[in-house]
Amino acid sequence: MTERYARLKIFPFADFSKLKEKKVTVVGVGGLGATCAEIMTRCGVGRLTIFDFDKLEEANLNRLIYRTHQVGMFKVDALREYLLAANSDVELLTYPNDVTDGKGYDALLKEARESDLVLGCVDSFHVRIFLNSLCVRLKVPLIDGGASLDGINGSVHSIIPGKTPCYRCNKPALKDDSTTDLKKAGDGACHFTSLPTTMGIIASLQCQEALKYLLGFGNVAPYILYYGLEGKMQRYNWKRDPKCPVCGGVK
Repeated sequence: MTERYARLKIFPFADFSKLKEKKVTVVGVGGLGATCAEIMTRCGVGRLTIFDFDKLEEANLNRLIYRTHQVGMFKVDALREYLLAANSDVELLTYPNDVTDGKGYDALLKEARESDLVLGCVDSFHVRIFLNSLCVRLKVPLIDGGASLDGINGSVHSIIPGKTPCYRCNKPALKDDSTTDLKKAGDGACHFTSLPTTMGIIASLQCQEALKYLLGFGNVAPYILYYGLEGKMQRYNWKRDPKCPVCGGVK
């Protein structure tokens, strides 16, 4: 480890030098994904692959990372510029493509197979379900994050195929629409609140669970709900659904 990682070297629960051997894919680099990508980059992950077909708009500038002069650029290109300046040690791959179709799907299939973990940071319910199914089928862990439509609550779901419940298993905690039920988001168009504080909290929780899995310390939480108004978090440990159409037969 170089001096850059000196403070990580003294972390008592895991050897962060092992992170340079890991490959992580981030799908969606808006408020959550861009922050997740920065954390993983600064921690020294070996290879980081990012996917997002959107271009940066002025409305995105209330979030972290992005800068005014980057408006109009593909988000992945703008983020690449930022991340390489933050830590050039990391191998960085970018795809300005839709992961559900054509070249984007083919690229995601390839990169996910080679990855140790996928970070799901999308604002579309349909893409979230797609990522869930893909990662379970490939047996690649997915740490999924999301925020509520009003921007104040959020969740982190750690899907370890064969071990923890997937996104299609029963979720009693999500019956309350005030949490993170993104079905109402439709096609994922950004018509809901994006609060940078909530985004930073959820992205940090995603990366915390990702690092726990990648480096083998602590206990990965299957599901965490964050309630911003109350300033509290809850962990849920429900069991996998043996009849789940996606993960029921995975061992």
